[in-house]
Amino acid sequence: MKRGQIWTLLRGGSQYRLLVISNDEYNSVEELAIWALTIVRDVPHPNQLAVRLDHADPLAGAFVRIHSVVQILDRSTLRDNHGFVSHETMTAVEEALREFLELP
Repeated sequence: MKRGQIWTLLRGGSQYRLLVISNDEYNSVEELAIWALTIVRDVPHPNQLAVRLDHADPLAGAFVRIHSVVQILDRSTLRDNHGFVSHETMTAVEEALREFLELP
């Protein structure tokens, strides 16, 4: 699992799409959880931070929900790898995370 990849997560009989946000060095350690943000098709509420996936991204038109962080402890629950988001999209996600967490 690499930072910037979109995966399908199977959990509790449901499927979720996720964008991996933890760094590659951290993700390479099997004992550590992978951190990701959920992706949804519905237009987010105006008070929610979200980044829209553009035409160059897998699942174009969907939204990365910045406030919806997921910790993946069992890597076997990750199924389909949909590919990487663009550099521009990942930069927008990073900026939105900084805003959400009030980081400089």
